[in-house]
Amino acid sequence: MPDKEERFLIVVSILGGRSFPKRPQHKLIIDTKFDGELLSTDPVDHTERPNVTQELAWQLDKKGLQQHRLHRSSIKVQCYAYDTISTMKEMIGYAVLDLRSATMKQTSKWYPLLHSKYTRHKAEIQLGLYLDHDTGDEVGKKLEDLAGVSIKHPNLLCPVLNESGGYYQIGPPDVCKDIFILSVTIGYATNLAQLIPGSTPLPDSSAGYHFYYSLFGNNVTNESFSNLIRPEFAPERASVKIRSSLQVLSVFLSKQPGIQIHLCCKDVSLGRCEVPLNTLLQDGSTEIYMQPVVLDGTYQILPLTPSKNSEGSYPVVGVTVALRKEDVGNADKNKQAAPQLVPEKLDQEEGEKPNVPKSDNIEYSNTFEDKTGESISSITDPGNEKKAQNPDAPSIPPKTISPPKVNPPVNVNVSDSKSTGESLTKNHVAIPAQLHHFTFSIDLNSITGIEGTNTKNIFLRYVYPFFGSVAPILTHPTVEISKGVEVLLPHSFCAFDFACLIDQLQETFIRVPLFVEVWERDRSLAKDVLLGTGRLPLAQILAAEKTRTVNSTNGSGWRQVYRDSVLVSSVSGNSQKVASISVVLTMEDWGPIHEQEILLSNHSSSLQKAPEEGNKNYNAIPPPEEPKDIRETREYQIALELEMWKEMQQQKFENELKQKEITYMKVLADEWKKRDKEREVVLQKKLSEYNQLEDQLNKALKNLEKKERELIIKEKEIVHLRNDHEREHERKMIEMKEASQRLQEDCEHRIQLERIKVSEMEGLISKYKQELIDAEKKYASLEKEISLFKEQQNSKPEVRLHSEINMLTLEKVELERKLDSVTKSKIHYKQQWGRALKELARLKQREQATAKAQLKRQQQELEEMRLRYIANEEKESMKNDKKELEEIKNELNRLRLAEEQLQLQQQQQQHAAALFKEKQITRSPRSYQTPVNGHDEHITRLIEERDILLRTGVYTSQDRIIADLDQQIKEAISQRKS
Repeated sequence: MPDKEERFLIVVSILGGRSFPKRPQHKLIIDTKFDGELLSTDPVDHTERPNVTQELAWQLDKKGLQQHRLHRSSIKVQCYAYDTISTMKEMIGYAVLDLRSATMKQTSKWYPLLHSKYTRHKAEIQLGLYLDHDTGDEVGKKLEDLAGVSIKHPNLLCPVLNESGGYYQIGPPDVCKDIFILSVTIGYATNLAQLIPGSTPLPDSSAGYHFYYSLFGNNVTNESFSNLIRPEFAPERASVKIRSSLQVLSVFLSKQPGIQIHLCCKDVSLGRCEVPLNTLLQDGSTEIYMQPVVLDGTYQILPLTPSKNSEGSYPVVGVTVALRKEDVGNADKNKQAAPQLVPEKLDQEEGEKPNVPKSDNIEYSNTFEDKTGESISSITDPGNEKKAQNPDAPSIPPKTISPPKVNPPVNVNVSDSKSTGESLTKNHVAIPAQLHHFTFSIDLNSITGIEGTNTKNIFLRYVYPFFGSVAPILTHPTVEISKGVEVLLPHSFCAFDFACLIDQLQETFIRVPLFVEVWERDRSLAKDVLLGTGRLPLAQILAAEKTRTVNSTNGSGWRQVYRDSVLVSSVSGNSQKVASISVVLTMEDWGPIHEQEILLSNHSSSLQKAPEEGNKNYNAIPPPEEPKDIRETREYQIALELEMWKEMQQQKFENELKQKEITYMKVLADEWKKRDKEREVVLQKKLSEYNQLEDQLNKALKNLEKKERELIIKEKEIVHLRNDHEREHERKMIEMKEASQRLQEDCEHRIQLERIKVSEMEGLISKYKQELIDAEKKYASLEKEISLFKEQQNSKPEVRLHSEINMLTLEKVELERKLDSVTKSKIHYKQQWGRALKELARLKQREQATAKAQLKRQQQELEEMRLRYIANEEKESMKNDKKELEEIKNELNRLRLAEEQLQLQQQQQQHAAALFKEKQITRSPRSYQTPVNGHDEHITRLIEERDILLRTGVYTSQDRIIADLDQQIKEAISQRKS
């Protein structure tokens, strides 16, 4: 019993691959086939080293496992490249695993792809094959039990918020572990003016109108708009993360009533529509594993107060609901990134980049330019709070306070302060209160190629000294672009902190442009080539809409966001457009800077002691007279102190730079030593391998010499055997010649005997021919006698009538057969006609639905054209129908007349043929009943045709064809009564 119950799992572990070509538009899918069952992995990115890290397993008992091992069964692993655009799968190679090598130990090995499509790359995949004890189908049973219970009691499936993970849990956490992203996007709306009630007053509409809906208990509103006739608003996507399984989520969504979207004016709802969710996931569908499941449609907004709308002008809203399964790679990236917002704060599309936490694993670039921006960060205000930057972008400088050269000239104010018992004087330099603290961020989202057919590796570069940094800003790494393809730019977000006057900011943005350079990294020339430049419209952000914002220190300010697409012109001077860059500019004004005071030292003090004694109080002295030398002025002293401070900071920066250089050189030296040791180890290993190969070659050489000696001995034996074979061949040839001579003599004797027999047979043939001629003459005389006898018999009236009756009977059978074929063709024609009418009605409905989505002017023109087309088509169909009906009616009349003539002939023949009187009496009731039965069938057929035409919905009782059928039915009834 224990042996029968013991079960195993055959597990194929697919870890990854190497030496694959990079194909951004494709996904890699690996199928494994064993014992007629096919299992597939989830799609992963088709990169040079794809990371799969998935396991596929088959369940077998111990006996079945032994049988497969005895039969030397194998597992075939096939790799496919899945095109995400055309959804086509192409096989790129396969590998074969031997089941006999599977053990309980988990090991992996690199396997080359057999019959690989990538001939230039020796693609390999890392596979592992091992056995594991099967603990049972507990998880599967839980899912089945959960699905069964949820169908009976759908209230048991309730989403539970997990704040630490930032997702909603649907189903048991130990079973439902897949991550899904559900997003809702409101794209557009039309004819919203129909929702304004005529009797109920609306609140103040100055705040605008907006759409509102609830997603998992979270209230979501989109951007407000004021024009209901032509509403213009940016599409916004609200998404929520769900942790569940596909089966449980399908049951949950099938029981949901849908998402109700309201059009609101402040807190008043003007109308609503419902977007169903029960059709988002179909039972048994696996489409979500290949691509997101999208429900895109236009939904009619129903007003809360009933109103009469003209046909074709219903208010509608375009909504897109998408559900996608989060990949394993994306889930790992999300774990390393900042925590996701909990579903109360839904992720709406904005022009801001999320904060990314700093990473310890910083990759240092090879150029000094990439480090310049980072080193300048030492000249920052230690009290200023830095915002999080992208840790993977060393070329992007952190937010810094601009150098003093941006500030206006410094004013010197001498104030007298009075206190009890004594008078003290302090010398102050006050920074004007008009200086504002600005944060300006530039986000180069993506780039789209316009010209050229070749793929290019490009990066973007720009510099703007007004922001306080003269170091160039670069995007890295390089990306590949081609014509008509939009590519996202990595590490393209940069923010600057600086202080200046508002007027100075506006004047600089208007006069000084910011140029973005597009460079191509040409590896063949080992240098970078400038492709073109694009001008960022900095002045446009000054006219953008201002919104309130709050920083991390609870300080409030104003934010302005501007989005645009910038064209890149070629540097060749022919005004050719090279590419298009999608840019998001954001400027935040945190208000005026608080007044700062810089204490001045005594003029008699040395310049070296000035910073140390600047905070001391001095005895009051009368205001000095205007000095004769400009170097003795306070302004000069302040500028001198600032220059000295600048030199000190530069020295400090140089020291830090040297220290970093020493550190990096030390790291490089350690890395060099480490790699030198590794090379030594590899060299020793290769030397030992080469010695082993040399020994193997010596052994192989000795074996070859031995085999060569054996071959010489065998060649001598072959020569001896060949001589023996030649002698045997000559002996057999002599024997064959003697045998052929004997056979020839025997054949000549037989030929003579056959000639004698032929002459005898020719005599017999001539005798038989004479007998045949005599028989033919006798046969001709007998035929003449028979024909005379038949003429005598045919002259009798009974025989002639009998033959005529037979001929008429045959004609009647032929007519009945033709009538049946005409009836069948009529039924087939009616079926085809009904289908055509239904298809015509369906096409009419589709055309009406398409016409409603177009503009009113085009709708009216298309409606008139459609009506003309339908009228002409109905006229043609009616003409064809009438023609067919007339032909059928004529055919029926002809058949009826033929049958009546046949009956009259039969009645006339009754008097002449007394022998057939009883048969005619038995046939007479049938002949009397035939016209009546024919009338009934004709009436029934006409009624069925009329009902079929009315059921199609195309014709009514007032149409001409229906009236003609009614008239024919009445005439047929009157004929039957008469």
